[in-house]
Amino acid sequence: MRLFTVSVLLPLISAALARHFTEPPPDALVVKPGSSVAGHFSSLGEAVNSLPADESSQVVFVYPGTYIGQVNVSRPGPVKIIGYTKNSFDFTQNTVTLVHNASLASGAGSDDLTGTLRVLSSNVSLFNLDIRNDFGVAVSNGQAIALSGQGDQMGVYACRLFSYQDTLYTNVGNHVFLKSYIEGAVDYIFGRHSIAYFEGNTIASKGSGCITASGRQLNDTGIYVFNNNKIIAANDAFPNVTGNVFLGRPWGDFARVVFKNTFIPAPLNKTIWSIWNPGDERIDSILFAEYNSLGSGVADAQRANFSTVLTRDQAAQYTLASILPNYRDWVDVDYLH
Repeated sequence: MRLFTVSVLLPLISAALARHFTEPPPDALVVKPGSSVAGHFSSLGEAVNSLPADESSQVVFVYPGTYIGQVNVSRPGPVKIIGYTKNSFDFTQNTVTLVHNASLASGAGSDDLTGTLRVLSSNVSLFNLDIRNDFGVAVSNGQAIALSGQGDQMGVYACRLFSYQDTLYTNVGNHVFLKSYIEGAVDYIFGRHSIAYFEGNTIASKGSGCITASGRQLNDTGIYVFNNNKIIAANDAFPNVTGNVFLGRPWGDFARVVFKNTFIPAPLNKTIWSIWNPGDERIDSILFAEYNSLGSGVADAQRANFSTVLTRDQAAQYTLASILPNYRDWVDVDYLH
């Protein structure tokens, strides 16, 4: 019986490992640079804007290329945006790049309005997209979002997100980030209200600052849970990255962030966690917690007294199933393996 089970599973495992997106699914809208085919779009924004404003499920397939300009997803029905790739589980093989350049310093009216890709509706899934905000660094008002999540049940799979400050705005709704790459320096995973789960990601700091800035303002269900991720210094990291990176600081008085089973070769500050600012610490009602952090980046840690090291039993309370009980209804579970 055991041999039979293995023989049945092996083809399924092999199929999963070989998964790719090289042809548009049936009835998908197609985005392709320079295409003369009737019904194709040369702009992702145009394709998304053309989708019917109804409850139907829609798919947009994007061929290799660099696409300039902000994209807003706001229709009522579910949307999948799929980037061309020969290996859907490997973000290094992504071939589709979305680029925008905006920040508060350049005149955007809010954090969200700086976003390269703004997900304003629910049931949106993103596959194998590189999403960049190329504004760069500013002395003040440098908030420049790559991806802004303002809807429920948003799934981000094998995508790469690039900016410097405020790269990922996981703000409203239930969100998952699986097998992706997230790069920034200052508060580059942040938001107020979401429940966000991160697994199998590479998180890359390119300058001094905090990885997370949870803005949770009330004792509600909002939480960021990180499980089995890797934290590194970005390839083009500034020299001051060494010893000046923190897992997070509390943007809101009830910030709640949990890191489990994290491999950390990046050289973190020895205190691991930060206050918000001197004189405005915001630490009285927070949960900044870790379990089984490994790697040279935490080898000589002297953790801040407002942080928590979880026991095995305590860590077991923070799982995908516990924070998002209905995840199987909307998460692509292939990306959990």
